Amino acid sequence: MASGGQALNVPVLVPGYRFIPTDDELIVYYLKRKIMGQQLPCDVIPTIDVYASNPDKLPLDDFKDGEANEWFFFSTRSKDDDVIVLDGGYYAIDPEGAGPVTWEGKTVGYVKTLNFYKGSSPDGKQTEWMVEELRVNPEFVPVDNDDRSTQEKIENLVACRVSRVQPEPERYDYFDEEIEKEAKRGKFEIPASLLEE
Repeated sequence: MASGGQALNVPVLVPGYRFIPTDDELIVYYLKRKIMGQQLPCDVIPTIDVYASNPDKLPLDDFKDGEANEWFFFSTRSKDDDVIVLDGGYYAIDPEGAGPVTWEGKTVGYVKTLNFYKGSSPDGKQTEWMVEELRVNPEFVPVDNDDRSTQEKIENLVACRVSRVQPEPERYDYFDEEIEKEAKRGKFEIPASLLEE
């Protein structure tokens, strides 16, 4: 161990770099290697239980190397239920946010999107929180049939991209408002060139 309790030779991101992997990179270079017990290209993804609490209470400060409003975690896979009920809300699967993840022509995994709602299912109010859960395709990981530990990781370990989608602020355009006022007063003329087709 190095001073301060840090391990030696643990790759981390150098200053100025950000962790913004694609779905296939996340599965091939991080999730698969984590399952196989291999060294990761960089050790920046913490392991937490994403589904233990609502997203407002996740330890987001544990992941520091990504884009604004986007965090990555390894977690236990959500069950195949359509709804995951938590204190104060629930996750619901977005059927349009699911599908295979391919790399070099092979299906290396699968992604599903879960949106977080406040309140009780099915009448909750959708929030800005979303989780994209990525799991590895079992056929992509070479494993001995006797290796129960690795098989359990394949079935249960996932990589999660947690996002907080901020609504875009309404654009206020002074000129649009002035044109509208003039049009109401009958002072605004539309150029003939715009009326011709």
